[in-house]
Amino acid sequence: MQYALVYSYDPAETGPGGDAEVGEWIALDDELTAAGIKVHEAGFHPGAHGKTVTVRDGGATVTDGVAAGSVVAGYFILDVPDEQTAVSWAQRIPSARYGRVEVRQVAVV
Repeated sequence: MQYALVYSYDPAETGPGGDAEVGEWIALDDELTAAGIKVHEAGFHPGAHGKTVTVRDGGATVTDGVAAGSVVAGYFILDVPDEQTAVSWAQRIPSARYGRVEVRQVAVV
């Protein structure tokens, strides 16, 4: 089964960053690849560089940036046997220490 691990953080509560955290991200990516369970992974540019689109009453509004609050920073798509395995990998995402990780089963159509 495929699960998305969507990681986000509150910009007011950032983590350590720097080379130490970069090393943790690289190690995690290497482990997921070696385990043969990583389907896809991507991080996002800062929210200030994005757009927010809303459609109401037949009209669209496009604003600069993303909605205030938690910022989605990226995701992993993993192919694992069950939800508990996905949760165990989510706990290893470095930004889980200062943000959050949603574990969502991917709907395959």
